[in-house]
Amino acid sequence: MTVVLVVSTALVTTAAWRSGSPSASAVVCRGARAVSATTGGTGVSGEVASTGDGAVSVASGVVPPALAAQPARLRLLPVFDRWASVCALPAALVEATCWWESGWQQDVVSVTGAVGVCQIEPSAVQTVRELLDDSALDPRSTSDNIEMSAAYLRWLLDQDGGRQDLALAGYYQGPTSVREHGILAGSRPYVTGITALLHDYTWS
Repeated sequence: MTVVLVVSTALVTTAAWRSGSPSASAVVCRGARAVSATTGGTGVSGEVASTGDGAVSVASGVVPPALAAQPARLRLLPVFDRWASVCALPAALVEATCWWESGWQQDVVSVTGAVGVCQIEPSAVQTVRELLDDSALDPRSTSDNIEMSAAYLRWLLDQDGGRQDLALAGYYQGPTSVREHGILAGSRPYVTGITALLHDYTWS
């Protein structure tokens, strides 16, 4: 399977966040992150070993060869694991979404100004800070970028009744658009691409 890297140009806007009332997930993320900060969070060891088929086995599973060839990016695995755990998400979902978004590159900026590993839109930053009750969150920080993505995915899943396809479409095209129009044709490659990553690789 060829891993396609796509830098999303979708808008994750403040209006999109405010289109639904704050969900219990916001409280879950906010409360659990405080505990995580106190305890140091959870993580994986980061030890890697070849599986003999081009993939690499890590403590959290098996990752694609394109990622295995990037040791600096592999070091992000514990960060994904920590914030996914805080927001009660499978780490695989956050990892695959952000791999599709940027290839786990913090210096990527989209044409709409979305930044970082998980392509967080500037217009969403203040809302995410309010949701998590943390004005210091900075999307230019790799850890903060991943944390905000995990919180946003958690919120989308809650808004969409746990339907992963709708949540992923909402991440790309915006949740209001998904509610009004369903998954648009332009969003389907995004949803199916990330779903294929989840299916073909045991990320976590």
